[in-house]
Amino acid sequence: MSLDQAALAFREEALELLEEVEETLLSLENHPEDPGPMSKLFRAMHTMKGSGAMFGFNEIARFTHEVETALDMVRNGRLPFSQDLASLILVSRDHILRLLGETGSNPRLRGESDKLILKLSEITGQTVGEAAAPYSETGPGIDTDSPAEADAPICTWWIRYRPHPDSFLSGTDPLCLVAELTEMGPHRVIAHDAAVPDLISLAPEHAMVWWDILLISGANEADIRGIFLFVEDEHEIQVTRLATSVLCQQDLDMSVRRLASSDWDDAEKLKQEVAGPLAAALPRRTLPSPSPVEVEKTEPAVTATTIRVESARLDRLVDFVGEMVIIQSRLQQTALTRDDSLIRTIAEELDRVVSKMRDETLRIRMLPIGGMFGTLRRLVRDLARNLGKQAEFIAEGGDTELDKNVIDRLKDPLVHILRNCVDHGLESPEARLAAGKPAQGTVRLQASHVSGEVHIEINDDGGGINLERVRAKAEEKGLLAPGEPADDRRILDCLFAPGFSTASKISNVSGRGVGLDVVKVSIEELRGQVSLESTPGAGTRILMRLPLTLAIIDGMQVRVGFERYIIPLAVVRACQERHCQDEAVPVDTISWQGQMTPCLSLRALLGVTGERPRYERIVIVRSEGVDMGLAVDAVIGQQQAVIKRLSEVYRNVDFISGTAVNGDGSIVLILDVSRLTRHAMVHYGNSGVFKRRSQIHHYPEIAGGLSKA
Repeated sequence: MSLDQAALAFREEALELLEEVEETLLSLENHPEDPGPMSKLFRAMHTMKGSGAMFGFNEIARFTHEVETALDMVRNGRLPFSQDLASLILVSRDHILRLLGETGSNPRLRGESDKLILKLSEITGQTVGEAAAPYSETGPGIDTDSPAEADAPICTWWIRYRPHPDSFLSGTDPLCLVAELTEMGPHRVIAHDAAVPDLISLAPEHAMVWWDILLISGANEADIRGIFLFVEDEHEIQVTRLATSVLCQQDLDMSVRRLASSDWDDAEKLKQEVAGPLAAALPRRTLPSPSPVEVEKTEPAVTATTIRVESARLDRLVDFVGEMVIIQSRLQQTALTRDDSLIRTIAEELDRVVSKMRDETLRIRMLPIGGMFGTLRRLVRDLARNLGKQAEFIAEGGDTELDKNVIDRLKDPLVHILRNCVDHGLESPEARLAAGKPAQGTVRLQASHVSGEVHIEINDDGGGINLERVRAKAEEKGLLAPGEPADDRRILDCLFAPGFSTASKISNVSGRGVGLDVVKVSIEELRGQVSLESTPGAGTRILMRLPLTLAIIDGMQVRVGFERYIIPLAVVRACQERHCQDEAVPVDTISWQGQMTPCLSLRALLGVTGERPRYERIVIVRSEGVDMGLAVDAVIGQQQAVIKRLSEVYRNVDFISGTAVNGDGSIVLILDVSRLTRHAMVHYGNSGVFKRRSQIHHYPEIAGGLSKA
């Protein structure tokens, strides 16, 4: 592995550890008496320190050592856990994140490190540099600065390590690996320098020294070998357990003398000369004999179950699978036109394989949404403290999976919503107590799979939205006419208008009119929907409905005239037909489940010319919480659609979310049912369905023109 690859691997591991640190620390604030999270924090910082030193991130190693020291004091009961310490460690976590982005020495960041180290020393009561140095000094006796874990079995290990002669050329410092090893517990280090030539013949870039290390630690063999994880292919490492207990001083001195006078090739002989006598002598010195229950069990081999892959490679893989789906569709259509059973059989088998490949490929890009919960919890915590409020963030459904691209683009909308919940939704502790509520408010995020979609619901138990204030602001901005009748839903929809804000003053949190409009635009770009509900005095509820993936959808292909369209299958509820009598109108009604339901004619709405069939097919869809019919000439059937973006020329065309390629190479348009439904509800809501037909907009440029683009 090259130095660049190793550094990249370290960065990826460090990012995961920093997310774990943030989430664990926020959890620890709610349960400070639990020792588990503190040990988890300590191990994360210890891992970053050791790996950082190994791969040349010296400033990260230096800084995390001081953070690790503070955590170790808390873990051992020498320092109480406090809110000030938690906040400082969170700031330290952010600082480490900035250090990861630096490729060289940065005096400014080093100065920030020193300031944070000074603040840590004020809390811990230690002077800067009082804590043990990151690398232990080796002396004639055992170094006891790094005691082993009390709850782990203590063993005496013999590690023989010879680095590759070209270690320095590949960016590896063998001494750092030895130093990292000695931090695992009391140790003796024997350096073998017989191969080092005189000064005239010395090649400084070559590693000539090798080491024997006696280590007393509760670590197992996998932990010890983990230090050499990135160099084990080129370097020579031998790990031998000499005893399942701590050796006495006499045994250690004997072992050191024997190892100091040995050569590298004496390893097998030494195992007999050193380990053999110890194995025979130790049982006689042990007073209690071990019971059968205490006999050591052989640990199963640890194997990696995951690999890291660049997201760009996954994107390319999905693109190739999409092309394969199109080719398979072409083969399927060709097979239907041929009177050849063999070709049809092959096409059907390929269809099954491609469908499975498509599903598995999309699953590779699926990530649990819980990965961003730590950042959101931190956001609510910090914002509430800045505003003088008390807020608890509760996240549920963290194992709900979404496409990685959806998750990446979902972070900004969630940040805007949570800022609104804390700033506008939750009251001050005094106001909540006066209203009979607990002083601490609650912001709850729930994620779940519902009917092929992912629903993300955000609730707060604040004071709700003041509809009169929103209406007054809407009339001021011309969104509503004075005295115009409007129900609660329409008033709440005004909050999604660009530049809309009810804040009385501008702050660093709100007042600039940038918020829910950004949420709406971002969610619609993801082919999702967002709705808002509020109950005065009880709180606000925001629901986002999102597709599982942005790459491939299951759709129902329909035909209007000579043009074909795809309706996302997730919104389709049923199909029926009706006899055509009069000329097609943009909106009329049909009978569905005993009720008169609005029906949109795609022929009239999109300006499709040609003769109207005697019977129309009605596709019943549900969107925006409303059932609607879409009148089409024919229903062709279900189709897997590989979504292609619209050209910039057509980016403002309503109702169309993208395009797909048919098996015969023709272009088919994907309808955005939510926008289509919203347009109809605005112009034909309730009793005004037939009175305002003239206001509907026609899009003749879609029919024929776009499909030929």
